[in-house]
Amino acid sequence: MLRSRFTVEATPATVRAARKKIAATVRSWGVPLSEEQRVRLELVASELLTNGLLHAGGRLAVGVVLDEHILVVEVSDTNPALPRRRRADHDAEGGRGLTVLDGLCVLRGAETTGTGKRCFAVLDLNTPVRHRETAPPHALGGDDAGHERWSLTPAGGRLLGALLPAPERPARS
Repeated sequence: MLRSRFTVEATPATVRAARKKIAATVRSWGVPLSEEQRVRLELVASELLTNGLLHAGGRLAVGVVLDEHILVVEVSDTNPALPRRRRADHDAEGGRGLTVLDGLCVLRGAETTGTGKRCFAVLDLNTPVRHRETAPPHALGGDDAGHERWSLTPAGGRLLGALLPAPERPARS
């Protein structure tokens, strides 16, 4: 299992640089990313980083984990509010991030931590993107009823437990 972690200040310029750094890190591990995989990875990274930029600011912690062909990209920030699906008008510039991630990843999620939240996306580098002609039904609705949380099979939970580091725990006084 290969891991890389770094921090960036949340600015538009560092979002661009960080998504390029993530793709370069994966290539440095010997993964021969196709053009489609590189674009998908950079778009996923950009969505996660931009969420931190827009909703938290400050410093963002970025993690990349590769185990076989499973790649996890995670971004942690200081805002504990979890991402929520929004209804975006046709001409709106934002509000489609979760729908974009749904189409590019095999799994995505978010959880609160002792210092804010961690958002992650899991990509299978052996699986091509599932192109859909229409948005999934849940993407057409308004706000999610609650915050995003995932139910996993025991095997999926073991896989994510092995790939993601344990959340930080607040110090006891």
